[in-house]
Amino acid sequence: MLPYWNSDLALEIAPWFPLGVDYQPISINRLYSPQLRQIAAGCLELDSEFFFMSSPRAGCIGSLVRDNFYRDEPCSFLTLGFLMILGYSPRMERLVGSLLKGPERKMLSAGVAFCSLWNDSILLGSMKVIAVVSEEAFFDEADFLNGFEKLLLEAKGKDEVPFFAEKFGYRRFCVPYETDDPLQLSIRQLLYEMEFAETRQMVGPSPESRFPQFLG
Repeated sequence: MLPYWNSDLALEIAPWFPLGVDYQPISINRLYSPQLRQIAAGCLELDSEFFFMSSPRAGCIGSLVRDNFYRDEPCSFLTLGFLMILGYSPRMERLVGSLLKGPERKMLSAGVAFCSLWNDSILLGSMKVIAVVSEEAFFDEADFLNGFEKLLLEAKGKDEVPFFAEKFGYRRFCVPYETDDPLQLSIRQLLYEMEFAETRQMVGPSPESRFPQFLG
């Protein structure tokens, strides 16, 4: 199980972004690379979605910031650090957790958070997400993406979710607690409200991790 980050995330999206029904949740990522299209399709098959990625090499890309694909200069500044935001699902949580167990992934951390979507000062929705972050300012994501794509292909099922999402539109909902277990929420709340040193000694620290000093 991934820990919860102690900080929520916020993304500014274009006013014309198709939040309700998206007819290009996969193919839009082909404009950057065939690999990201494959990753986007694999995420949908695991009940997740490839929302956002930021790195020095790629800039800011993903299904939630598709307007960057059409700009001559998507970023007017150098994007430092690596950040990937994926839609939350138990299957994706297990896959990301297994991916980060290797010694070559020591520069990466992953956790669960809530991501709010904004259009100027208007809150459009909030989603539960998995955020993968590197504290290394010039992290090269190529090796990570190769391993991520490989695991997605191995976990690929026989359903045709990506095909139907592209052909008939992917209906995106912003319900933060739709994937949560009420019992687990109650247990987590009790851990957050620990007050005695003896309790902390028995059950451990609060199940939150400090969000890295992200420079992007």
